[in-house]
Amino acid sequence: MRGELPIGKVISRRQLATELGMSLLPVSEAFLRLEFEGLLESRPRAGTRVRIPTEQDVRGHYVVREALEAEAARLFAEAATAQERAELQKLAARVDALSAQTDGDRFLYLSLHEKFHHRIAECTRCQPLVDAIEKNHVLASTWLCVARQAAPGQGCSSQKSVKRP
Repeated sequence: MRGELPIGKVISRRQLATELGMSLLPVSEAFLRLEFEGLLESRPRAGTRVRIPTEQDVRGHYVVREALEAEAARLFAEAATAQERAELQKLAARVDALSAQTDGDRFLYLSLHEKFHHRIAECTRCQPLVDAIEKNHVLASTWLCVARQAAPGQGCSSQKSVKRP
């Protein structure tokens, strides 16, 4: 989820268990969960690897995120206090100002943009919604960053512009 393992990297359950000083059972259970979540894929006689997302996978996660954030905005409108609304207006102004800068710090912009959406979700007082948005964001961002890093000289934190796939 943090991008420490490259997409497509083969991972050995036994080797990981040894490195972590754990038995094989909890590592195997974690692998099953990660497969269920779409982060790993196992293939007969080929082993387990970090899943390589398709363009459709990435686009699908953005569709889901849009739906989650629309619901968060609706619930925010119903539940947010005046203080929370004022806080979000200030944060939105900072994000808007950074987005208008052509030579601005894209990492700061992306961080504040994510903080803005995360805070909206928090103000809904619906923790499962917050968790779903966070999980979706991390996965989509990781895939987006990896795809962008594949381009020569491009890294996620040095992007001049980030477009939705």
